[in-house]
Amino acid sequence: MYPYGPPPGPPPRIDAGELRPRRRWFVVAGLIAAVCVGIGIASFVMTLTSTVDSVDDTEAFASGRSVTLRIGPEDDAAIYVRSPFLASAHCEVVSGPAGSVPRVTTPDSTFTVTKGSVEWQRVFVLEADTTGDYGVRCDDPRGALTFAPGDDADLASFVGGIVVTVVVPLLGLLAGAGIAIIVGVRRGRHRRWLEAQAYYGHQGAPPAANGTG
Repeated sequence: MYPYGPPPGPPPRIDAGELRPRRRWFVVAGLIAAVCVGIGIASFVMTLTSTVDSVDDTEAFASGRSVTLRIGPEDDAAIYVRSPFLASAHCEVVSGPAGSVPRVTTPDSTFTVTKGSVEWQRVFVLEADTTGDYGVRCDDPRGALTFAPGDDADLASFVGGIVVTVVVPLLGLLAGAGIAIIVGVRRGRHRRWLEAQAYYGHQGAPPAANGTG
């Protein structure tokens, strides 16, 4: 005999399909994380490729020689020197379109590109007001350096690419995890509400009914 009535039976079986929010939101959370990680990987590859390709080592030339470059007002051209760079260097434009006023300047910041086992340091930036072929001659006092043309690597763009590589995947993982946790908690509450309704016939809106379906 049970003075307070029979003990409750086993918890009723709740079909997972009845729970809200639906399980598809776990898939959404996983997709958000996967897409953001994919964006980060693509950004890393593109940033690395763009940086490595900024030096055209196939056109490398020895100190005292020159190279011909096609430069326009919108182009970002530069001269790199093969490391170790232990001596002073000098580059000048020796030929170009008539009436043009090209400039060879020293960049405000250093930028080093590694291709294979070779490091190249950006030492000069070339600017031209007229599109054309420009002859650029470079040398150093010892005549020992090796130069190569390339693109003026944008340090801000490089840093921005690295930030995207790190931040976007992190935000995606946090967003995916947050959605999964919220959905899991609300499904658990909804399950308990359904069990209570089955036991005692509780009425009213389920705890997850006012949110994602």
